[in-house]
Amino acid sequence: MTKIREAKIDELIQDDRNFNKGTEKGRELIEKSLRDFGAGRSLLIDKNNRIIAGNKTHQNAKAVGLEDAIIVETDGTKLVAVKRTDIDLDTKKGREMALADNATVKVDLEWDTDTLNEIADEFDIDVEGWGISLGVDENPYTQKVESPVYTATEDEPPTIEELTDTDKRNELVSRIEQANVPEDIKSFLKMAAERHVVFHYDRIAEYYCHAPKEVQTLMEDSALIIIDFEDAIEGGYVKAKMDFDAEFLKEYGQNEG
Repeated sequence: MTKIREAKIDELIQDDRNFNKGTEKGRELIEKSLRDFGAGRSLLIDKNNRIIAGNKTHQNAKAVGLEDAIIVETDGTKLVAVKRTDIDLDTKKGREMALADNATVKVDLEWDTDTLNEIADEFDIDVEGWGISLGVDENPYTQKVESPVYTATEDEPPTIEELTDTDKRNELVSRIEQANVPEDIKSFLKMAAERHVVFHYDRIAEYYCHAPKEVQTLMEDSALIIIDFEDAIEGGYVKAKMDFDAEFLKEYGQNEG
């Protein structure tokens, strides 16, 4: 028999050995989703009110001021569906809520491999049977590198002028302007001249530390700063570098430095 009762969120207990460490970006998106759309996906708790699934949603629900919960007691033989009577799926809010649900699951997942190993041994759980490789990052690139942490070393940010050296670009553009060639060729050559802008990445990193969040995000998306190698790979930056290296070696051989 299904039993439904009202409760306070504080009655629900966080899993102190949660497999998912979560991410800063994931926390931001979950909080945004809760503020924009309210509660949607339900939590899963055990018979002692300890949270099996939905720890991060629980944390962020408290952060945005939600206080009440509805507990549905079941033995698992019936599917529990949460019905939002105020939302139609085929509306902007409905579709964006569906998008938010999938996006937050993806972005907020960071396995706690120490806890996974510990509990796998303790309870003899075949973690790899669930598609998780313990002790080995599934991505061959992230096995070899750690994402850098950017910390400001100066009280004031560098000026924009300090971030690049444009002398070569400017000299080329000046010559292009004076050349007796069609305008469309000039436009093309000017675009090519931008390749000669030198970026001072140490100064860019310092500038990033002082920049507002919107500017930081744009710098990350422009690959001026890489804070997550998974994102770099998804964005194509790592692949582009590998393709460039492969072509260079084909052209110039292994011993060119």
